[in-house]
Amino acid sequence: MSETKAFILHLERAAQRRPQVERLRSALPFASEIVAATDGSQLTDHEIEAVYARQLHRPRFSFPLNRAEIGAFLSHRAAWRRIVEQGLDYALVFEDDAAIDAETFARTCAFAHNTRQLWEYTLAPAPQTRVVGTVVAETDGLALIRPKNPPLRAIAQFVSQEAARKLLAATERFDRPIDTFLQMGWVTGVELLALRPSGVMEMSGALGGSTIQRKSMGLAEKIRHEIARPIYRAQVRAWRAFAKRPGN
Repeated sequence: MSETKAFILHLERAAQRRPQVERLRSALPFASEIVAATDGSQLTDHEIEAVYARQLHRPRFSFPLNRAEIGAFLSHRAAWRRIVEQGLDYALVFEDDAAIDAETFARTCAFAHNTRQLWEYTLAPAPQTRVVGTVVAETDGLALIRPKNPPLRAIAQFVSQEAARKLLAATERFDRPIDTFLQMGWVTGVELLALRPSGVMEMSGALGGSTIQRKSMGLAEKIRHEIARPIYRAQVRAWRAFAKRPGN
């Protein structure tokens, strides 16, 4: 699999995750590169205002992003930029709490390579992530799926050169978390597919939890989130149902 490459997003101050990053690098069947993740806590107000604005796109996203979420989004943009700058046909982008089952992952990589003409961007979700949709291609127990609702949590993805260019153009300013933004193909021009199984596992719990966890919310804010979240998800489903599919 020497024809591709992986980029691993790693926040340097999250030192407890570095051993997992090194384990992932040693397990991968191709070259890898660590991308220093953007530390949102170190961004100035001016830097944030240059990239983040509330409610740019429909459906409207009700909640403001915290600095960690903004940093996470900028980290993915940095990986997309490297794909473009290095002239790669495609690359994998991992977050630093990812791990792989070497045998399954090798099969998944070969399948993704062989079906390359069918996808621009495909998620490699963890096993507990439910993916329901239309099968685009399948062989030997592996499937490339067009999800009815693309799953959240961008722990690992196969990102093509053309997708990286489109996403960079579409996200010069953004208004919601990275995984939520990626669901909006009518904005990005990029259709998200998904691989099943992926051979990718999430190790966040064993590594001390999420690095973009929101601060504790009061009761009123928790209630507001619980009410607004299903409404937003229903709006996204409606937009997906009626929007023109990217590439068509």
